[in-house]
Amino acid sequence: MKIALVLRSGGDYNASDVQWLVNQLPKDYEIICLTDLKCLHVPGVKVVPLINQWQKCRGWWAKIELFRPDITDDLFYLDLDTVIAGDIRPILEHPPTSFTMLRDFYHPQYRGSGALWIPNSVKAHIWSSFWQDPEGWISRCVTTECWGDQGFLRKVMGDDTPAFQDLYPGWFVSYKADVVEPGSKYASARYSRGNGALPKDCRIIFFHGKPRPREVSEDWLPLISSFFERESE
Repeated sequence: MKIALVLRSGGDYNASDVQWLVNQLPKDYEIICLTDLKCLHVPGVKVVPLINQWQKCRGWWAKIELFRPDITDDLFYLDLDTVIAGDIRPILEHPPTSFTMLRDFYHPQYRGSGALWIPNSVKAHIWSSFWQDPEGWISRCVTTECWGDQGFLRKVMGDDTPAFQDLYPGWFVSYKADVVEPGSKYASARYSRGNGALPKDCRIIFFHGKPRPREVSEDWLPLISSFFERESE
């Protein structure tokens, strides 16, 4: 099992975002980063070059390479706009038994790809399904019902794909839905329901869009940094 990240060049993220997230992750697991950057060097991370060109589409489509046949490990994947707020070792030590996605934070009947548990056994099916019609998938997955790579994955794997929130209640939360107070700067008028504080049991916080973690100045962000400084001692 490996922890996997993806960094496609030309977007909002760079090597410092990879390093920032890696600093928060448990130190005793191998971490890989799939990227098209020629000179990415992040201590503790094995760089895996992307083998396809993703510059003509939205950056999230590069995540399709997580399902490549030459990457044979089970993978726990996280988006780069993720904050670790607690111990995630129980997830890594006792992972889901099948392919798992996030339940979409705004539309719970759909699935999100900010975190994925990818058993090697499902990769061939997903990989071949995409490459049978890559341009078609990219052009069709542009609606709320079927959005980007996560819409593709839901179509291929089904609406009953397990969700992390059901397997680990309270651990996976959204910054905008579960933390931000209604009416505050980054609130969604329709979906924000937080009180400004971290939910009690949360362990992973997903920003999924604007703002990025580095753009906010929440009081709990330094606490998270301190937590991982203690973990590394």
